[in-house]
Amino acid sequence: MRLGIFIPTPFRSYDRVQSAIWIRALQLIPCFKALGVDVSVNNPFRRYDVAIYHRGMLHNSLRFIKFLRVISKRVYWDTCVDYFETHKASTPLQVHASRGIASIVDGICVPTEGIANSAKQFCENVFVMPDPLDLLHFRGHKKDVNLDAPVFSWSGVSVKASFLGRYSEFLDDRMVIISEKPPRLPFRYRFVPWMYATFPSALIEVDVAFLPRKLDSTYDINNSSFKALVYAALGVPVISNRLPSYELLAKDYSGMSFLEDFDDAPQAALEALRFKTFDCTKVREEYDRSLWAERLINWVFDE
Repeated sequence: MRLGIFIPTPFRSYDRVQSAIWIRALQLIPCFKALGVDVSVNNPFRRYDVAIYHRGMLHNSLRFIKFLRVISKRVYWDTCVDYFETHKASTPLQVHASRGIASIVDGICVPTEGIANSAKQFCENVFVMPDPLDLLHFRGHKKDVNLDAPVFSWSGVSVKASFLGRYSEFLDDRMVIISEKPPRLPFRYRFVPWMYATFPSALIEVDVAFLPRKLDSTYDINNSSFKALVYAALGVPVISNRLPSYELLAKDYSGMSFLEDFDDAPQAALEALRFKTFDCTKVREEYDRSLWAERLINWVFDE
């Protein structure tokens, strides 16, 4: 079985690519090879049984997928955002290109049911693969969680940290921000530069992940669970809003507290964690990259 992975960058370092690229493409390649699949990355000079194109929502993506049709028996698209619908985070060009890509590929792989529902309007064959986890990299378990004087943590792209400002009084001087650069926020915090190698150790040093976000657009509502998943997999408790993917995560990890349940009062959400357990065994099993790599291979090569 020959599989071609095509990503919109020449880089292979996880520190130099978009998070979705290493999460949904690069980190799965060792698992594909372990299954006996012959994998190439960004090699247009081979013939493939299956090609998977990652990201890409522009007209040149349409042209490239048409080229992949020439060198591959089947072509699939992995997209982690909902640009099938018009909303404040999408442009008409992205919507037009996304719908066009969906209409010519053999199937689409997405991280959430919400994106799948949008994609199914334009492609019948949609596979939901939540962002998977490398258990070897994200290993260990948080011990001695301090809920009396907790250190909070948020990780992500710095421009998305602005929503934390509404909780300034609650977070002041007890927050760790893990990002590519320090965001501008109206409270004191400790900054930790994001690097793949040190990411798990930075996560496990804190007591509680504090991950609020706006739920006022399709783009936000349909996000994957990965931001919370990395904390949950290490046994770090999580305070967040009720994204559907987070609610699904909570079925496998009880250490989550949702702000909506406490009228957006973070202290009450924190107190609720005292009645939770932080056993990460089940969530690690359900989001294991090896499990999802095998399911993905079975889907794309299914005759």
